Formats: sequence, structure tokens, C-alpha cells
Amino acid sequence: MAAVPPLPGKKSQSPKALGLVARQQLLLINGVLDEVARNYVARLHREINELIRSLEKKQAGPGFSRREMKDLRNLLKQMGNLRIDPERGRRKDLKKIDTLIGELQLIIERW
Repeated sequence: MAAVPPLPGKKSQSPKALGLVARQQLLLINGVLDEVARNYVARLHREINELIRSLEKKQAGPGFSRREMKDLRNLLKQMGNLRIDPERGRRKDLKKIDTLIGELQLIIERW
């Protein structure tokens, strides 16, 4: 996190001074939030694109084995079971997507 401005000295810990420091901290956190969110979403996009490339590479090759076809059906089932409400913008929905991507990566890495 960005540098934290020092708290006012004991003599100047008036409500106004403390309120100004709290405001500065909230503004710093607000900026850091944007950066963290951008980086998190960018990582998820990269991972999804890697999954897409892996699928395309497999399709361009000799095809899928019987076990891989079973895995592919499992992938589709897991993606179909994803229940989120994008309008609400909840952390748990992001976590569901992140978890799904991780599970899909584990399956595709076995190929």
C-alpha cells in the first residue's frame, strides 16, 4: 500500500486532524482498490485465454482421447453450473469465477 501519512502528534489529535488523516487513508485505499481490481481481472482474463489456447491446440492435434472427452464434458458441466449475478458485483461471484478457472486448469493440464 502507498505510504501512510504519519498520525498527528498527541497534542494535535483533534477530531478535525484525525478526520483529515482518515480521509487521506481512504483516498489511498480507493486508489489501491482500482489497481488491485485491474490486476486481478487482467490475471483472470490471461488464464481464460490460456485455457482457450489449450483447447484450440488440442483440437488442432490428433483430437481427444476417451478420457479427455469425459474431461471435456465435465468442463462443460462445470461452466454450465456457474451461477452468478453480474449486476450485483459481489466478491463471491469473482471468487466463483476464479475457482472455476482453477478447476478447469487442473483438468486441462492433465492432457
